[in-house]
Amino acid sequence: MLETSSSKTVPLTEQAIMRLRYDILNGSLLPGLQLKLDKLINHYGFSSSPLREALSRLSVEGLVKIEDRRGFFVSEVSIADIEEITKLRLILEPEALRESITKGDDEWETNIISCGYRLEKYENRISSQNPFISDSEWASLHFDFHNSLLGGCTSARLLKLRTTLFYQAERYWHIWANANPDPTNRGSNHKRIQETVLDRNIDGSLKLIIRHIESTTKIVIQHLLES
Repeated sequence: MLETSSSKTVPLTEQAIMRLRYDILNGSLLPGLQLKLDKLINHYGFSSSPLREALSRLSVEGLVKIEDRRGFFVSEVSIADIEEITKLRLILEPEALRESITKGDDEWETNIISCGYRLEKYENRISSQNPFISDSEWASLHFDFHNSLLGGCTSARLLKLRTTLFYQAERYWHIWANANPDPTNRGSNHKRIQETVLDRNIDGSLKLIIRHIESTTKIVIQHLLES
């Protein structure tokens, strides 16, 4: 998703990371594409230094692959990859959610309600089949909502690992979404997840988030098999 911080206050490397990540996630930069610096400089307007740093950072996130003597490439996609991503998410995300529910305060609850409202409002627009619905905008709201659920977790390392996996999984979601433009397929059970989390029902919340992750992966894998 594309962050909206002012370019005047965000370092060039961070700007380059956000731009490149956004284009990789939404499929503008296709899996396997060689990321040649001269073309990136012309397209994004950054110099080589922030672009190199951005590509190196994105390689840590698993979105870019560095090959000796060949340069940078958008990471390939595969069923084995999304299965591994999902396996790790099913370990980390429930643990972060458990701690978040245990330690979350009033501000945490308020943020969940706010993010949930914005996502639900947007999904209602999708259901009404407006002339144009941006999958990227939905993805941004979806990211914010899931982040809000974990806002009570105090482990920075756990959250960082979980966010990296979330980005990797989101790329697969966009691959499916780009091939399935029917807007009625974008909704999910976020409202139920929100209510269960706010009720501090740990067992129920973990079951829902696990089912949520698994069902999305199942849809993606089916698409990859068919294509």
